Amino acid sequence: MSGGDELVRMDENRTTRIVIVPGLAVRSYAEEAAEALVARGYAVTLLPAPTWRGVPKLLKSYGSQLAGRLDRKGETVELLVGLSVGTQAAAITAAQSETVRRLLLISPMVDPHDRTPLRLLSAWLFRKQEGDAGFSFQVRDWTRAGIPRILAGFLSALDVPLERVLPAFGGQLTVVQPEWNTLGSPEFAERLARENDGRYILLPHAAHSWPVGDPDRFVRLVDELTDAEPK
Repeated sequence: MSGGDELVRMDENRTTRIVIVPGLAVRSYAEEAAEALVARGYAVTLLPAPTWRGVPKLLKSYGSQLAGRLDRKGETVELLVGLSVGTQAAAITAAQSETVRRLLLISPMVDPHDRTPLRLLSAWLFRKQEGDAGFSFQVRDWTRAGIPRILAGFLSALDVPLERVLPAFGGQLTVVQPEWNTLGSPEFAERLARENDGRYILLPHAAHSWPVGDPDRFVRLVDELTDAEPK
């Protein structure tokens, strides 16, 4: 995993480490939430987006490479966060690494109903995402990957069924299903949590790309999951 494109913020007085895996080819939408965690006092690493140049374009490779890197460094990750397609890479990392204590999956992918290239593409392009900003804010990030790498990463999402990956993770699991997310069903998210002794949260008034635009609620959730003491 290349470190050159990571956003890393540390607070010497707070050692709780959080690592965030963003969605497919997009990261800028997660920066506000990451900075809110930094302001709260967390040590935060916001990773390059899967498929960006310099990191693996396939989700399995991305997750495995990150797991190896975390184990080599030997630092405990109190919370590993996966967003959208990043949930799949994060789950692989958590399943393979000995350093991850807690795993938070937000808008998990890919719902079994959409596990064909055509269905997944149709869901991504045509299902209305209430509360999301649309594609325009993602274009700049997409240029850091390019269409061939995005397509390869997109197809690789079909090869990472979360229900097969998560049983190998022995830490604390939380699965968040935003109320307005149409790229995955509440039934799928709830089943992932239930079958892996995790916690399921149906988050009201939130879209697939949550926590974009909602950093305060995100920070409160992280505080709760990591047992942080209020300032």
